[in-house]
Amino acid sequence: MGHLLTLLLLAVLAMPARAMDIRACSDPFVFRGAAVNALVLPWRADGARSASVAAASRQISSLAHLQLLMAMLKYSSVGAVDLVAEGGRPCDVDRVLAAVSQFDTGSGKLERGKAVLAIWGRLFEQDGELFLQTYLRFARQGAQGLTPETLSIDWGGATFTAELPAQALSFAPRRIRLDELAAIDKASRAALQVRQQPSESSPGVEIGRSTYQTFPYAIVEARGDWMRVAPMRAGLPAGWMRARPAGDVAEWQLARWLPELDFADAVAGWLRLQVGGLQPAERARLARAVEVGLTRYEKAVPADLAPSAWGIGAALRGQIAWSQGRRAEAAELFGTALERLPASAAGTNLAAVAALAGASPDRAAAEQLSQRLLAALALSPRDPRVLGNLQALYGVYAQRPEWSPWPSAELAERREMLRVASGSQ
Repeated sequence: MGHLLTLLLLAVLAMPARAMDIRACSDPFVFRGAAVNALVLPWRADGARSASVAAASRQISSLAHLQLLMAMLKYSSVGAVDLVAEGGRPCDVDRVLAAVSQFDTGSGKLERGKAVLAIWGRLFEQDGELFLQTYLRFARQGAQGLTPETLSIDWGGATFTAELPAQALSFAPRRIRLDELAAIDKASRAALQVRQQPSESSPGVEIGRSTYQTFPYAIVEARGDWMRVAPMRAGLPAGWMRARPAGDVAEWQLARWLPELDFADAVAGWLRLQVGGLQPAERARLARAVEVGLTRYEKAVPADLAPSAWGIGAALRGQIAWSQGRRAEAAELFGTALERLPASAAGTNLAAVAALAGASPDRAAAEQLSQRLLAALALSPRDPRVLGNLQALYGVYAQRPEWSPWPSAELAERREMLRVASGSQ
C-alpha cells in the first residue's frame, strides 16, 4: 500500500494538539489529546472504467485530508487522519466510527466529551460524465459511545430535551473533470511550503512534491495563521507554514471546487465549541469562523439544491445562539431548520422545545407544545426524545389538571401508554 503525503503536525510543550496521519480503514484511530478529530475516508470509485478515475478517487481523499486539516488548525486542538482502503475493499464508516468510539482508555480512542467528524464520498460515471458525491457524519463521545448533541429547558415544572435534526448528511452529486482535479492537486502541493519567515513573500521549500513520502513535523511556535515547525526527522526543512484562516480560499484550495469541505470545516469549528475549554474571546472567534464556513458553502450551493445542508446549518447556528443565551434567535433558527427538513421528527421536536423559551407556562402554551410533539410523534412513533417530552408534558398536566384537555382517568391511560411505548419501567 503506497503512502500518500502525510504531514504529522504534533503539538509540543503546552501548545494545543494539531496532528495529521494516514491509517488503514481496518485499523482506524484518533489523536486522543485532540478536541476534534477529522476522519477522511476514501472517495470510492463506483464502476470506474479507467485507471485515471480510480486514481482520482484517491487523489480527492488525499487533498481533502490535507486541506481540511489546514483549515481546522485555526480551531486549535485538532487532528486529521486519512483512512486508506486495503485490497480493494471499501471502508465502512459505521465500523470505523464504532472502532474509534469504543469506550476504553486505550490510545487511538475518543475521550469522553471529545468530537469526531467523518467525511467520505464516491465517484461514479453516468451518461458519459463523471460525478462526485460527498457524505458527512459528526458526533461527540458520550459515556458509552457516540451520542447526539442535546439542549434542554425547564418549563412548567418539567424538563424538556431536544437534539439536532440530524448529524449525518448526504450532499448532492456534482459534476467533476479530471483535468481540473489534476490542476488543483498540482497547485495545492506547490503551495505546501516551509518558509524562512511567516510571510507569503518569504522564500520557501516545497515539501509536498512527492505523494509517496511522509513529512513529520512538530509545531514549536504560532503567530496568528503561521506556525513555526521543526522536523522530527533529519534532512527536512524547518521554518514557517501557514494555516488557512477563516475567510481565505486560495485559488488552489479544493474547497473552491468542492464546497462541502467548507461545510465540514464549519462543523469542525462547531464541534470545537461543543467540546469547550475556551476563553470567551476564543469562543467568539470560533463562532465567527463557523459562520464564515457555513456562509461560504451557502453562497456556492443554493438552498433548493441542498435543503438538508441548509437545514442542518441553520440548526448549528441556532445551537450557538442558544448556548449564548439568545433564545429567541435560536428558536427562529430552529424553525428555519424545520422548514428545510419538514420530515424530521428531531427537527420538529427541537422547534417545539425551543419555542418554550419565550412562552409563559399556561394552558395555551401547553396545548401548542402538545400539538407539535404529536406531530413529531407521527413522523417517528418510537423516537425516545419525543416520547420522553410527551411524558414530561403529561406529567405537567397531572400537576396542572386545569391545563389538561382530558379528564384525569384518560390522562392516566395516556401516560401508561407512553410509558409502555418508551420502554420505561
